[in-house]
Amino acid sequence: MRKSTVLALLLVVVFVTAGMGQPIVADGKLAVSNLTPLAFLAVSALFFFSRRKTIDVRFAWFMLLFNVSCVLSFAIFLVKYGWDPNFPVLFFEDVELLLCVLLWWFGTESPSAFRSAVKLGIWGSIPVSLAFGLHDLHSGMHWFSNGMDDKSQGAVLLCCEAFVLIRFFGSKLNRLAGGALYLLSYLTISRLPVFFLPAIFLGLLRRSRLGALVTLVAAGAAVYVVVVAGNTVKDTFAVYNRLSSVQVITGSDSTAAHLELLKAALEIKFTEPLAFVFGTGPDNFSKALTTVPDAEEKLEALDPQLVSYALLGKAPVHSTPMQMLLDYNIGIFLLFAFFLLRTFRYLIRRRNLTDLVFASGLFLASCFYSLHNKPYFYLYVATIALLIVSEPEASGRAPGDLDEGREQREEQAGEEGEQRPHHGLG
Repeated sequence: MRKSTVLALLLVVVFVTAGMGQPIVADGKLAVSNLTPLAFLAVSALFFFSRRKTIDVRFAWFMLLFNVSCVLSFAIFLVKYGWDPNFPVLFFEDVELLLCVLLWWFGTESPSAFRSAVKLGIWGSIPVSLAFGLHDLHSGMHWFSNGMDDKSQGAVLLCCEAFVLIRFFGSKLNRLAGGALYLLSYLTISRLPVFFLPAIFLGLLRRSRLGALVTLVAAGAAVYVVVVAGNTVKDTFAVYNRLSSVQVITGSDSTAAHLELLKAALEIKFTEPLAFVFGTGPDNFSKALTTVPDAEEKLEALDPQLVSYALLGKAPVHSTPMQMLLDYNIGIFLLFAFFLLRTFRYLIRRRNLTDLVFASGLFLASCFYSLHNKPYFYLYVATIALLIVSEPEASGRAPGDLDEGREQREEQAGEEGEQRPHHGLG
C-alpha cells in the first residue's frame, strides 16, 4: 500500500471524527476529536523524516518561541497567584499547529490523495452528524449540537463542511449535500451560520450556468426572506446564548454578558503588566477572571452559572482574538495578527470574492466564540487554505504520491530550467 494511501485513510478518519467533540469523561475536556489527529501526525511525521527532510527553520523557531513563552507565563502566574499550569492544553495546541504543517505537506506532496480524503471524510461525517442529531432528538434537547459540547462549535463545523463541498467539489450531488449541511447548521440555534451565508451563496453561484439572472433573483429572494420572515423565525426559535452550558439567558442579557467578558479580558490584559508582556498562559482566563472583582460582580448578576464555572476553571472568553490576546505574550499575538493580515492580503490579491468572503465570515464567527483550541478549526482552516492555494495549479497537473511526486516535480523543474533562457549574472 502506498504511503499516500495510508495517510489518506488516516485523514479520512480525522474528518469523520472532527465533530466528536464531547468529553469522553464527565467534567473532562478530552474528546475523540482530540485523539484521532495523533495517529495522522505520528505516521505522517514518520514518512516525512524517512525522506530525510528537515523542518523549516522559521517554523522551528516559532514553535520554540511559542512553547517557551507559554511555559514562562505558566511559571510566572504559578509563583504570583498559585495558578496550576495547564500543560495538556498547551500540548494539544502544539498538536494542532503540527497538524496544519503536516497536513500542508501531505496535500502538496500528494494532491490527488489529499482531495480524495477530504471529500470522502466529509461525506463520511454526514452519517455521524445524523446519528448525533437523532440522539439529541430522543434526549429531548431543543437544538442540534452536532456532537460538540457547544452548539456554536457544531454550527461552525457544519458551515466549513458545506463550504468545502460547494466551493471545491462542485458536482450537483456535492452542492446538494453542502446546501443541506448549511441548512442543518441552523438547527443548532446558533447565530454564527449567518456569517457564512454570503460565502455559501457565492459558492453556489460560481457553479450556476445562469449567471447574473440567478444572482439577482436569489439575492432578492434572500433579502425578502430576511426582511419578511426574520421576526417570525426570531419568535419561533429562542436564540440561546453561548456563555453557559447550564444557565440559559436570552436577549439583551446575553449580549451584555458577552461584552462584560470581553471587557474583563481587556482589563486583565492591560492592567496587569505581567499579563500584558507574558500573557496569562493557555486556558487561564477562568483563573484570571476571579481576580477582577468588578467584572465578577456584574457577571454574577447576568449569569451566575458562568461565574461558578469560572471558579471551576471552565469559563471561556467566547472570542478567539481576545483569547489569543490574553493567553499569549504580546509578541506571539502580533505574529498571529501578522499571519492573519498576510492571509487577507493574499486573498485580496487573488481577487476571488468567494474565498475572501468566507475568510471574513470565519473571522467574524471566531470573534463570538473561542475556536483556537479546537482540532477541527485547524483541520478546516489548513484544508481550505491548501485547496485555495493549489487551485491554480490543479488543471493539467499529474497527481503525485509521497514516493514519486517530489521526483516528478524536480525532474519537470529541471527540464524547464534547461529550456528557459538565462538572464541573471554568471
